[in-house]
Order: sequence, then C-alpha cells, then structure tokens
Amino acid sequence: MSGSTAGREGFELPTPNEADRAKSLALIELLVERMADGPIPFAEYMACVLYHPHYGYYGSGQVAFGPGGDFVTAPERSRFFTEGIAYEWRQAREAGLGDAILEIGAGSGRLAIDLMTILAEEGRLPARYLILEISPALAERQANNLREALPTEVFERIRWIDDWSELDWDGGMVVANEVLDAMPVERFRWWPGKPDTVERLMVGFDGQRFCWRSARPDARLRDTAESITGRIGEGIVPARMEVSAEYNPELEPWFGEMAQALSGKESWIYLFDYGSHTADIYRADRDEGTLKCHYRHLAHEDPFVYPGLQDITAWVDFEAVEAAARAAGFAVDGVRSQAQWLLGTDVPRRVEALLLAQSGMADQTRLAQEFRELVMPTEMGERFRVMRLRMAGETG
Repeated sequence: MSGSTAGREGFELPTPNEADRAKSLALIELLVERMADGPIPFAEYMACVLYHPHYGYYGSGQVAFGPGGDFVTAPERSRFFTEGIAYEWRQAREAGLGDAILEIGAGSGRLAIDLMTILAEEGRLPARYLILEISPALAERQANNLREALPTEVFERIRWIDDWSELDWDGGMVVANEVLDAMPVERFRWWPGKPDTVERLMVGFDGQRFCWRSARPDARLRDTAESITGRIGEGIVPARMEVSAEYNPELEPWFGEMAQALSGKESWIYLFDYGSHTADIYRADRDEGTLKCHYRHLAHEDPFVYPGLQDITAWVDFEAVEAAARAAGFAVDGVRSQAQWLLGTDVPRRVEALLLAQSGMADQTRLAQEFRELVMPTEMGERFRVMRLRMAGETG
C-alpha cells in the first residue's frame, strides 16, 4: 500500500483488515492509471480518495462516525449542539421563512434524528426535511438510521437528493456541518506574502508510493496567491521562508450552485466548520499548511497513507468563504466562534434546567461535560466557527 503507516509524531497507525486493504489497493491502482501521463492536481487526488463511489472514504461509506469511528462531530458529541440549531429554526419560523430544512451532508444522520425529535416534541416539525447527500452509501446508512430512530409519520417528512438540480425549494433553513473542510483543496508552496514564489504541488507516483511533485502555477493559483496576499499583506516574512498551504478552488462554483438552487427564496444558511481568518491560516510558521488526516481517531499529516480509508481535511478560510458567498449573491451576517453562537441561543438556559432536574451527580457531570466540550476554548468552542448567510426573498 502507498505510504508508511507511521504518523509524523512517530506513532504507528493501525493496520487495516484484508477487505479494507484490498479496497485501498484497488483505488491506488486506479490513481496510478490516472497518472500515466504525469502527476495530477492534489484536488483531483483528494476528490478521488474521498468521493469515488466504489473506493472513496465517503463515497463508498467507509467513513465511521462517533466514538468508535475515525472522528466525532458536534452532533455526535452532544444533543446540545442540535438544540442550538432547533433554536435557530424557531427564529426562522418566527421571521416567516419557508417551512423546510435542508441539511447538506448528513453524516450518520445523528443531527437529523435529534433535530426532528426535538421539533416533534415541540410541535414545530418542518413540512419537509431534505438531505443533500452525494454518497449513495451514506444516504442508505442515514435512511436506515433515521427509519429506525424516528416515528413513521416523522420519517416520512424526510427526502434525499444527490444534486443541487433536484432541490425543490420554497425557502427555509439550510445547515452544513463540517462540509467545507472536506471539499477537495489544491496544495502549493510559497513564501507567504510573495505571490511570485508560488509553486503548485501535484501528486505523482515513484513506483512505491504517492509523492509531491512541483509544477508551475496555473492562472487560478496565481490569482489566489494575489488574493491571499491582498488580505495578509506583502513582505510579512523574511525571504527564503517557504511553506506549504492549501486553498479551496470550488468555493465560488459551490456557492453559485447553491444560490441558483435556492432560486431567490428567502433562506438562512448556517455553516459550521473549523477554520480561521486568512492571516491565521497562512501564517509563516504553518510550514505544512493545515492539511489533516484522520484514521481511527489518530490525526496525522500524510494524505498518501491508506488511500480511501482515511479522512482528509483542511482548515476553512472564512474570509475566502465570505468573498465567495457575497459573489454568489448571499448576504453575510458574520462569523462567530461556536461558543459565542451557542451561548447566544437558549441552550445555556436549557442546560441549567436539565442540571437542576438531575438527582445524581454522575448525570450532572455528564451533562456539564457535554456542554463544556462544545463551548470551551480548549475543546470545540474556539476552533469551530459559525457563519450565517441569508438569501433575500424575491421581494426582499
């Protein structure tokens, strides 16, 4: 298999079973064939290892969510996260938005299960709950989980689509939790703040494993380097300090497709992800950028280990997201930390009421820990951010 099993910190990654090993080897063979005429863009490599319908980490349903999987998202950690989204739904309905919720990339279905359960208890169910899921394997898993967890009359409100063109939308709320960080990125090397030093990083094969290959920047990368420099300033580091970095080439097309699909209907869009502002993401001391890989809860920085069996993500540049969203016609209400967002909802009051209702110290401790994990700076509170966009109505 391509790549060593050792992480950068020196630990050894667990060895995959025979079935997973065979799946990864098949993907490696496919990728090597694609490289017959030379190295390929990293975004193409990342899209294949994550989203190939038969061999990709997400596309094939390889991904495992939750405590026993490769990573734990906020909805898997605590229902309090979803309580915050339920609060936003109540605000949206009071503002007169349409009676539909769209979730982009529903993972295991945990958020949908908890949100529909909460809203059913409150008598505030949406007329429709739509899930945009590009992986047939994950869509099937989600459907099984939701069918088992929800009453039939609640489950029947849920529909799956696999493309923006299938969206029948009359306004409402859109939620995307940890979607942007898993979009394929391009890699490059440069001296931060010096666009003329940019080199594109491609993916090649040396006969034993995948490896980085340098290439001249294309027009898109040159423009991106100029844009990043405009946001962080020129000459901010000494010469000869060359570092790796990433950018998302699909932000503008993605927001453009979303805007077209929402068709001018009044909507609130909530983006939850980990990331920061441009100057932080492209700091000179991030010599290997922000690319991270996860395999069975172990984080490392080698995207060429176990292709198709591990997750690959990159930090989200929320300034770039804002620019792309505005270019597509969205209004941007700003970015807050997850802690600021959650503390601004009615969730703290609900947590306090739950704690007072518990008679046992163990239950109180568990509930308090769940909430701390979502809001503490050392946990998810500051690393994760929330951006709200608005699509104005036709008469807006």
